[in-house]
Amino acid sequence: MDSSDVAADLAAVATELLAEPTEELTVRSIVNRAVEIVPDAESVSLTVRARHDRLRTLAATDDLAASADELQVTLGEGPCLDSVQQADSFRSGSVADDPRWPEWGPGAAALGVGSLLTVLAYAGSEPRCALTMYSRREGGFADHDDVELAILYATHAANALATARLVDGLETAVDSRHQIGLAQGVVMERFGLTVDQSFGFLRRLSSTTNTKLVEVARTIVETREIPEAAMSKERVAQDRLES
Repeated sequence: MDSSDVAADLAAVATELLAEPTEELTVRSIVNRAVEIVPDAESVSLTVRARHDRLRTLAATDDLAASADELQVTLGEGPCLDSVQQADSFRSGSVADDPRWPEWGPGAAALGVGSLLTVLAYAGSEPRCALTMYSRREGGFADHDDVELAILYATHAANALATARLVDGLETAVDSRHQIGLAQGVVMERFGLTVDQSFGFLRRLSSTTNTKLVEVARTIVETREIPEAAMSKERVAQDRLES
């Protein structure tokens, strides 16, 4: 396949990934399409650097990929961890003998991994992700063109993931504002507060109950009830004065 065909195929895949309606479906499509696109890729996972540099698997095509990732978390070493921490790509033709991962390599081989390729999937300020492709046979991912294809695909995958997260975040923000606005309406009607006073009331309730503001609002909207601790005349009067 010549370069123009590869570019056209990747463009088509990128369009498909961007068309997925949610982040969950996007990450699932990313790993599934990688198996179809990258030669030697039999099992694929997408992992992200979480808090304290821990590894979290966003999606995996099968138990082999998921177990190989989980073993890295347990042992604290492995190609996915190195990829997200060092912002680099790694290939191993024989994981059992790879000195870079003296504990994980033999353990992964026992699971059925023969070789692997992990490439960075990173878009802008998004957390670093690693797209890791596992093969049951040794000697996989030796073709330079295949490695370049995997890197290009990972770039498209990262852009699709960043877009999905942005859309999900915007939808969540819109829903949160809507819930808070509805709850303010309930509070305004119940206590005769202004818009600003009702927001102050909700913030106080959020603080005293150690509950997120949007969760407080959602509960009020769904139940049409306000926690007893927040309904005293003194509390309401204080909210009027502070606003």
